[in-house]
Amino acid sequence: MINIDKWVGAYKVRSFNWIDGKRIYFNVLYYTPGQSINKAPAWDKTIYITDNAEGQKIVSEFTHSLVEHVAKMEIQSKDETTITCMETGVM
Repeated sequence: MINIDKWVGAYKVRSFNWIDGKRIYFNVLYYTPGQSINKAPAWDKTIYITDNAEGQKIVSEFTHSLVEHVAKMEIQSKDETTITCMETGVM
């Protein structure tokens, strides 16, 4: 069960198991320095992660790296992006 609601660096992050039971909702908000959090963020990006063991590990153990990746992504407001993580067998 995923439940994240915290600041990761300069980003406000919210993540939880999505209602379809197949994905993890992952939302990243960015506020400019000095901006009130009572106002709309400078940008708001949402992706979904396939809810499997690897996806749960990425969200839980590599949250900071995932946030940085999402921050660099170009996501159109009407696009729905799902990332699927697969086991590589590499240790």
